[in-house]
Amino acid sequence: MRGEYVKRCGVNIKKLFFRIVGITLGGILFIFLLMKFTGKEVEVPDIRGKEVTLALETLSKAGLNPKLSERRFDNHIPEGHIISQDPRSGIRVKKGREIRVISSKGSQIVFVPEVMGKGFRSAGITLRQSGLKIGKIARVYSGLIEEDTIMAQSLEPGIEVNRGSEINLLVSLGPYPTYFYMPDLIGRSLERASRTIEYLRLQTGSITYEVDPELREGVVLNQTPSFGFPVKEKSLVNLVISVKSQTRPTGLLRYYMFHYVVPAGLFPKRLKIVVSDAQGEREVYNALLSPGKEIDEVIAIMGRARAKIYIDGKLEREMTLR
Repeated sequence: MRGEYVKRCGVNIKKLFFRIVGITLGGILFIFLLMKFTGKEVEVPDIRGKEVTLALETLSKAGLNPKLSERRFDNHIPEGHIISQDPRSGIRVKKGREIRVISSKGSQIVFVPEVMGKGFRSAGITLRQSGLKIGKIARVYSGLIEEDTIMAQSLEPGIEVNRGSEINLLVSLGPYPTYFYMPDLIGRSLERASRTIEYLRLQTGSITYEVDPELREGVVLNQTPSFGFPVKEKSLVNLVISVKSQTRPTGLLRYYMFHYVVPAGLFPKRLKIVVSDAQGEREVYNALLSPGKEIDEVIAIMGRARAKIYIDGKLEREMTLR
């Protein structure tokens, strides 16, 4: 009885052993088949130093899922290129695996450009393109430096500074203004008054009309600033002109304030303005100007008028002067 019991136990242990071995082998085979049919492995390509668009395209073609996880400054990797990747290149991963990449925002250190001698608008563009900002702005008169030109900058050109640093600028207001007392224009013809305004280097402001049947047409009835008031060069002079009826004569001389900004660029541009009105066609402005320069030119016109604007000899646009 005892021997038979021992024999029976030995048989049961053997069955249990083979059953465990079978289950283990079956599990290994299942895992092998699962890996084989559910996920193909691919090798992670090296995208470090590549341009972002090209790097992401390389990962996608390899069957991987790129993810741009961060952008940071790097003094060695150019802006828009890959700094690092995770997982690293060369290892094999399942197809569709997410690859996290970090791209460069460019160097944190930039070189200060020279903006002295440039127009204010042009200098601002140069600083922004260099990753810098305009700080405090001081303006002073100068008999030698053209108006709106940079006279000095707070940081020396060529030195290294952190991106986003501020540069203070000293800007010219042009020559010192000449002050004098406003002459009496009342009673003069509009043509004579306009010649006086131009001779004194003042600017014609608004022209309004007032009906006065007893006076001849085109006479100055009022002016601002008034006679004897202290004014300086380029001050605006507003005039009230007499007319004999409510309808303003189409042949009456009037003034148009022409404002224009020279297009941006690297080199000076020649601006020419040609006006056609009741007096015929004529050139009223012709000058070589720096990019970004703003001009305000008073143009005397009569009746319906149109202006043609030429840049370096090419017609840029045509407009009606109202």
